[in-house]
Amino acid sequence: MLGSDKIEIHPAALKSCGLFAGLSDSQLEELIACLRLEKWPRGGRIVTAGEWSDALHVIYRGGVDILRQVVTREGEGEEKIAALREGNTFGEMALVDRQPCTASVVANTDSVIFTLEHADLPKLDPRIYAAMLVNLTREANRRLRSLDQHFAVSLFSNLEQTRFRPLSKV
Repeated sequence: MLGSDKIEIHPAALKSCGLFAGLSDSQLEELIACLRLEKWPRGGRIVTAGEWSDALHVIYRGGVDILRQVVTREGEGEEKIAALREGNTFGEMALVDRQPCTASVVANTDSVIFTLEHADLPKLDPRIYAAMLVNLTREANRRLRSLDQHFAVSLFSNLEQTRFRPLSKV
């Protein structure tokens, strides 16, 4: 990490983030008081799969790659499964369930990230936290629907390949 500071930022900077949809400027100001600013260089590992975390991260500037651990014939490694940009969030599950991270996150360019830790949630007006949970639930549902569709297409493709595969000679 390049550095960490308390932030001086306007609510407008968070309005593009769906997690904070519906929050008023005064509620966003309250939230901003709990955020920590982190600056990451390109290649900086923000989160490591398997490590414990309890923080939500909002990309203010720059972008990150989401990496999953994979095992191939050549050995173990990481595979990029998503790229996130300004206004996107990651770590939502860690903020809520406080479990080890399921993926690693690496800055794909110099990046500025806002971080909200679980310990800061009690400092927030309960209405802010409730609105964030509703927005988080909506986003989780969108992601689940997308995965369901992807799984269905993949399953159908595998079934079609199996169905029309020529029988081998005995």
